[in-house]
Amino acid sequence: MNKIYGFGNALIDIEIRISEEQLKAISIPKGSMKHISQDELSILLKDFKSQRCSALPGGSVANSLYAANQHGSKTFFSCSIGDDEYGEIFLKSFKGNDKAISFFRSSLPTGICLIFVTPDGERTMAANLGANLDLCPESINISELLSSEFLILDNFSLSSKKGIETVEYSLEIKDKVRVCFGLSDISLIQENYENLKKVFLNRIDILYGNENEIIKLQELISNSAMNTLISKGSKGAKYNQINIEASKIDVINSNGAGDALIGTFLAYTDVLEDRLALSKAVSYATKVCMMNGPRLLT
Repeated sequence: MNKIYGFGNALIDIEIRISEEQLKAISIPKGSMKHISQDELSILLKDFKSQRCSALPGGSVANSLYAANQHGSKTFFSCSIGDDEYGEIFLKSFKGNDKAISFFRSSLPTGICLIFVTPDGERTMAANLGANLDLCPESINISELLSSEFLILDNFSLSSKKGIETVEYSLEIKDKVRVCFGLSDISLIQENYENLKKVFLNRIDILYGNENEIIKLQELISNSAMNTLISKGSKGAKYNQINIEASKIDVINSNGAGDALIGTFLAYTDVLEDRLALSKAVSYATKVCMMNGPRLLT
Protein backbone atom coordinates (compact mmCIF):
# COMPACT_ATOMS: atom_id res chain seq x y z
CA MET A 1 0.00 0.00 0.00
CA ASN A 2 1.22 3.50 -0.87
CA LYS A 3 1.36 6.21 1.75
CA ILE A 4 1.01 8.90 -0.96
CA TYR A 5 -0.14 8.92 -4.60
CA GLY A 6 0.48 12.10 -6.54
CA PHE A 7 0.18 13.47 -10.04
CA GLY A 8 1.26 16.73 -11.60
CA ASN A 9 3.93 18.47 -13.61
CA ALA A 10 7.05 16.56 -14.63
CA LEU A 11 9.63 19.27 -15.14
CA ILE A 12 13.32 19.79 -15.51
CA ASP A 13 14.26 22.69 -13.24
CA ILE A 14 17.02 24.79 -14.78
CA GLU A 15 18.40 27.09 -12.08
CA ILE A 16 19.86 30.42 -13.09
CA ARG A 17 21.69 32.81 -10.76
CA ILE A 18 20.46 36.30 -11.48
CA SER A 19 20.86 39.82 -10.11
CA GLU A 20 17.94 41.93 -8.88
CA GLU A 21 18.44 44.23 -11.89
CA GLN A 22 18.31 41.32 -14.35
CA LEU A 23 15.15 40.00 -12.73
CA LYS A 24 13.44 43.37 -13.13
CA ALA A 25 14.43 43.39 -16.79
CA ILE A 26 12.60 40.13 -17.56
CA SER A 27 9.39 41.53 -16.01
CA ILE A 28 8.38 38.59 -13.81
CA PRO A 29 7.33 39.72 -10.31
CA LYS A 30 9.83 38.50 -7.75
CA GLY A 31 8.76 35.29 -6.02
CA SER A 32 6.04 34.50 -8.57
CA MET A 33 5.61 32.16 -11.53
CA LYS A 34 4.83 32.93 -15.16
CA HIS A 35 3.91 30.57 -17.99
CA ILE A 36 6.06 31.16 -21.07
CA SER A 37 5.98 30.00 -24.68
CA GLN A 38 8.58 27.81 -26.36
CA ASP A 39 9.98 30.88 -28.13
CA GLU A 40 10.27 32.80 -24.84
CA LEU A 41 11.98 29.79 -23.27
CA SER A 42 14.53 29.63 -26.08
CA ILE A 43 15.33 33.34 -25.74
CA LEU A 44 15.77 33.15 -21.95
CA LEU A 45 17.93 30.03 -22.18
CA LYS A 46 20.17 31.81 -24.69
CA ASP A 47 20.33 35.07 -22.74
CA PHE A 48 21.29 33.39 -19.46
CA LYS A 49 23.33 30.48 -20.79
CA SER A 50 26.44 31.48 -18.83
CA GLN A 51 24.48 31.84 -15.57
CA ARG A 52 22.92 28.37 -15.45
CA CYS A 53 24.03 26.38 -12.41
CA SER A 54 21.99 23.14 -12.57
CA ALA A 55 19.36 21.18 -14.50
CA LEU A 56 17.56 18.70 -12.26
CA PRO A 57 14.26 16.79 -12.20
CA GLY A 58 11.53 18.82 -10.53
CA GLY A 59 7.83 19.56 -10.47
CA SER A 60 6.11 20.40 -7.19
CA VAL A 61 4.27 17.13 -6.53
CA ALA A 62 7.20 15.03 -7.74
CA ASN A 63 9.47 16.94 -5.33
CA SER A 64 7.04 16.33 -2.47
CA LEU A 65 6.92 12.60 -3.19
CA TYR A 66 10.71 12.51 -3.31
CA ALA A 67 10.86 14.10 0.15
CA ALA A 68 8.27 11.65 1.51
CA ASN A 69 10.21 8.75 0.04
CA GLN A 70 13.36 9.97 1.77
CA HIS A 71 11.47 9.58 5.05
CA GLY A 72 10.41 6.02 4.40
CA SER A 73 7.04 6.49 2.69
CA LYS A 74 6.05 4.40 -0.31
CA THR A 75 4.88 6.73 -3.09
CA PHE A 76 3.54 6.64 -6.65
CA PHE A 77 3.59 9.41 -9.27
CA SER A 78 1.72 9.98 -12.54
CA CYS A 79 2.60 12.54 -15.20
CA SER A 80 3.11 13.31 -18.89
CA ILE A 81 6.57 13.59 -20.46
CA GLY A 82 8.04 14.11 -23.91
CA ASP A 83 9.99 11.61 -25.98
CA ASP A 84 13.25 13.49 -25.54
CA GLU A 85 16.45 13.81 -23.53
CA TYR A 86 14.82 15.76 -20.70
CA GLY A 87 12.07 13.14 -20.45
CA GLU A 88 14.70 10.44 -19.98
CA ILE A 89 16.47 12.54 -17.34
CA PHE A 90 13.19 12.79 -15.45
CA LEU A 91 12.55 9.04 -15.68
CA LYS A 92 16.09 8.26 -14.50
CA SER A 93 15.29 10.03 -11.25
CA PHE A 94 13.10 6.98 -10.53
CA LYS A 95 15.97 4.57 -11.16
CA GLY A 96 15.61 1.59 -8.85
CA ASN A 97 12.01 2.57 -8.24
CA ASP A 98 10.64 2.51 -11.79
CA LYS A 99 7.46 0.72 -10.71
CA ALA A 100 6.51 3.85 -8.78
CA ILE A 101 5.58 5.92 -11.85
CA SER A 102 3.02 5.85 -14.65
CA PHE A 103 3.12 8.36 -17.49
CA PHE A 104 1.63 9.46 -20.78
CA ARG A 105 4.22 9.87 -23.55
CA SER A 106 3.42 13.17 -25.26
CA SER A 107 4.48 14.46 -28.67
CA LEU A 108 5.27 17.77 -26.95
CA PRO A 109 8.70 18.40 -25.40
CA THR A 110 9.20 17.65 -21.71
CA GLY A 111 8.32 20.64 -19.54
CA ILE A 112 11.03 23.01 -18.37
CA CYS A 113 10.91 25.47 -15.50
CA LEU A 114 13.50 28.22 -15.32
CA ILE A 115 14.28 28.98 -11.68
CA PHE A 116 15.75 32.46 -11.35
CA VAL A 117 17.54 32.70 -8.01
CA THR A 118 18.42 36.16 -6.69
CA PRO A 119 21.26 36.78 -4.18
CA ASP A 120 18.82 36.53 -1.25
CA GLY A 121 18.00 32.94 -2.26
CA GLU A 122 14.41 33.69 -3.36
CA ARG A 123 13.20 31.94 -6.50
CA THR A 124 11.17 33.36 -9.37
CA MET A 125 9.90 30.94 -12.00
CA ALA A 126 9.20 30.88 -15.72
CA ALA A 127 7.61 27.61 -16.85
CA ASN A 128 7.03 26.13 -20.26
CA LEU A 129 4.65 23.26 -19.52
CA GLY A 130 5.22 21.41 -22.78
CA ALA A 131 4.22 17.76 -22.35
CA ASN A 132 2.47 18.56 -19.07
CA LEU A 133 -0.36 20.02 -21.14
CA ASP A 134 -1.11 16.40 -22.08
CA LEU A 135 -1.52 15.18 -18.50
CA CYS A 136 -4.66 13.09 -18.88
CA PRO A 137 -6.90 10.62 -17.04
CA GLU A 138 -5.18 7.79 -18.92
CA SER A 139 -1.97 8.53 -17.01
CA ILE A 140 -3.67 7.68 -13.69
CA ASN A 141 -3.06 4.22 -12.24
CA ILE A 142 -6.41 3.55 -10.59
CA SER A 143 -5.34 0.55 -8.50
CA GLU A 144 -2.32 2.43 -7.12
CA LEU A 145 -4.48 5.44 -6.29
CA LEU A 146 -7.11 3.39 -4.48
CA SER A 147 -4.44 1.57 -2.48
CA SER A 148 -2.99 4.85 -1.18
CA GLU A 149 -3.64 6.72 2.06
CA PHE A 150 -3.22 10.19 0.54
CA LEU A 151 -3.67 11.78 -2.88
CA ILE A 152 -1.61 14.91 -3.45
CA LEU A 153 -2.24 17.27 -6.35
CA ASP A 154 -1.91 21.00 -6.96
CA ASN A 155 -3.13 24.09 -8.74
CA PHE A 156 -0.68 23.63 -11.63
CA SER A 157 -2.83 20.76 -12.91
CA LEU A 158 -5.72 23.18 -13.39
CA SER A 159 -3.73 25.11 -16.00
CA SER A 160 -4.76 22.94 -18.96
CA LYS A 161 -8.01 21.38 -20.21
CA LYS A 162 -6.66 17.84 -19.93
CA GLY A 163 -5.21 18.59 -16.53
CA ILE A 164 -8.63 19.73 -15.30
CA GLU A 165 -10.12 16.50 -16.63
CA THR A 166 -7.46 14.55 -14.73
CA VAL A 167 -8.20 16.37 -11.49
CA GLU A 168 -11.95 15.77 -11.84
CA TYR A 169 -11.36 12.10 -12.72
CA SER A 170 -9.08 11.46 -9.76
CA LEU A 171 -11.42 13.17 -7.30
CA GLU A 172 -14.32 11.05 -8.56
CA ILE A 173 -12.49 7.74 -7.97
CA LYS A 174 -10.53 8.63 -4.83
CA ASP A 175 -12.91 6.64 -2.59
CA LYS A 176 -11.51 6.81 0.98
CA VAL A 177 -8.16 8.32 -0.01
CA ARG A 178 -7.45 11.59 1.85
CA VAL A 179 -6.81 14.54 -0.47
CA CYS A 180 -4.06 17.17 -0.12
CA PHE A 181 -4.22 20.18 -2.44
CA GLY A 182 -1.46 22.72 -3.04
CA LEU A 183 -2.13 26.30 -4.17
CA SER A 184 1.24 26.40 -6.02
CA ASP A 185 1.44 30.12 -6.87
CA ILE A 186 -0.60 33.19 -6.03
CA SER A 187 -1.02 34.09 -9.71
CA LEU A 188 -2.82 30.79 -10.34
CA ILE A 189 -5.48 31.37 -7.69
CA GLN A 190 -7.28 34.08 -9.66
CA GLU A 191 -6.39 32.48 -12.99
CA ASN A 192 -7.91 29.11 -12.02
CA TYR A 193 -10.69 30.53 -9.82
CA GLU A 194 -13.66 28.81 -11.45
CA ASN A 195 -11.98 25.42 -11.44
CA LEU A 196 -10.74 25.92 -7.88
CA LYS A 197 -14.34 26.39 -6.78
CA LYS A 198 -15.17 23.00 -8.29
CA VAL A 199 -12.21 21.38 -6.54
CA PHE A 200 -13.29 22.73 -3.17
CA LEU A 201 -16.76 21.23 -3.60
CA ASN A 202 -14.93 17.95 -2.96
CA ARG A 203 -13.52 16.96 0.40
CA ILE A 204 -10.05 18.46 0.73
CA ASP A 205 -8.38 17.12 3.87
CA ILE A 206 -5.23 19.26 3.82
CA LEU A 207 -4.74 22.54 1.98
CA TYR A 208 -1.18 23.80 1.70
CA GLY A 209 0.52 26.93 0.43
CA ASN A 210 2.45 29.97 1.61
CA GLU A 211 0.92 32.82 3.64
CA ASN A 212 0.13 35.04 0.65
CA GLU A 213 -1.52 32.18 -1.25
CA ILE A 214 -3.70 31.19 1.70
CA ILE A 215 -4.81 34.80 2.27
CA LYS A 216 -5.65 35.25 -1.42
CA LEU A 217 -7.69 32.06 -1.49
CA GLN A 218 -9.61 33.05 1.63
CA GLU A 219 -10.55 36.34 -0.02
CA LEU A 220 -12.26 34.37 -2.80
CA ILE A 221 -13.32 31.04 -1.29
CA SER A 222 -14.22 30.45 2.34
CA ASN A 223 -13.80 26.93 3.70
CA SER A 224 -12.75 26.84 7.33
CA ALA A 225 -13.26 23.08 7.69
CA MET A 226 -9.98 22.15 6.02
CA ASN A 227 -6.74 21.39 7.79
CA THR A 228 -4.23 23.97 6.57
CA LEU A 229 -0.45 23.75 6.29
CA ILE A 230 1.12 27.16 5.75
CA SER A 231 4.73 27.71 4.73
CA LYS A 232 6.04 30.87 6.41
CA GLY A 233 9.42 30.98 4.68
CA SER A 234 12.28 31.78 7.03
CA LYS A 235 9.80 31.93 9.94
CA GLY A 236 8.97 28.22 9.66
CA ALA A 237 5.49 26.75 9.18
CA LYS A 238 2.04 26.47 10.72
CA TYR A 239 -0.38 23.53 10.71
CA ASN A 240 -3.77 24.63 11.99
CA GLN A 241 -2.86 26.17 15.35
CA ILE A 242 0.61 24.60 15.62
CA ASN A 243 3.58 26.87 14.86
CA ILE A 244 7.15 25.64 14.35
CA GLU A 245 9.97 28.14 13.85
CA ALA A 246 12.78 27.46 11.40
CA SER A 247 16.45 27.58 12.31
CA LYS A 248 18.27 30.67 11.11
CA ILE A 249 20.41 29.82 8.09
CA ASP A 250 22.07 31.46 5.11
CA VAL A 251 19.59 30.65 2.34
CA ILE A 252 21.21 29.50 -0.89
CA ASN A 253 18.01 28.67 -2.75
CA SER A 254 14.40 28.39 -1.58
CA ASN A 255 13.33 26.35 -4.63
CA GLY A 256 11.54 23.18 -3.53
CA ALA A 257 11.35 24.06 0.17
CA GLY A 258 7.55 24.16 0.26
CA ASP A 259 7.38 20.88 -1.67
CA ALA A 260 9.73 19.26 0.84
CA LEU A 261 7.64 20.62 3.71
CA ILE A 262 4.37 18.96 2.67
CA GLY A 263 6.05 15.74 1.51
CA THR A 264 7.84 15.26 4.81
CA PHE A 265 4.79 16.25 6.85
CA LEU A 266 2.63 13.67 5.07
CA ALA A 267 5.30 11.01 5.55
CA TYR A 268 4.98 11.43 9.32
CA THR A 269 1.22 12.02 9.45
CA ASP A 270 -0.46 9.23 11.46
CA VAL A 271 3.01 8.07 12.54
CA LEU A 272 3.88 10.96 14.86
CA GLU A 273 1.72 13.56 16.57
CA ASP A 274 1.21 16.69 14.47
CA ARG A 275 3.68 18.94 16.30
CA LEU A 276 6.57 16.51 15.91
CA ALA A 277 5.62 15.76 12.28
CA LEU A 278 5.64 19.49 11.51
CA SER A 279 8.96 19.96 13.30
CA LYS A 280 10.59 17.26 11.17
CA ALA A 281 9.07 18.80 8.04
CA VAL A 282 10.39 22.27 8.84
CA SER A 283 13.84 20.87 9.61
CA TYR A 284 14.01 19.00 6.28
CA ALA A 285 12.69 21.96 4.26
CA THR A 286 15.33 24.16 5.90
CA LYS A 287 18.05 21.80 4.71
CA VAL A 288 16.69 22.04 1.15
CA CYS A 289 17.21 25.82 1.33
CA MET A 290 20.91 25.27 2.01
CA MET A 291 21.68 23.69 -1.38
CA ASN A 292 21.10 24.13 -5.10
CA GLY A 293 18.21 22.20 -6.59
CA PRO A 294 14.71 21.36 -5.32
CA ARG A 295 15.64 18.02 -3.74
CA LEU A 296 17.99 17.02 -0.93
CA LEU A 297 20.01 14.37 -2.76
CA THR A 298 21.52 11.54 -0.76
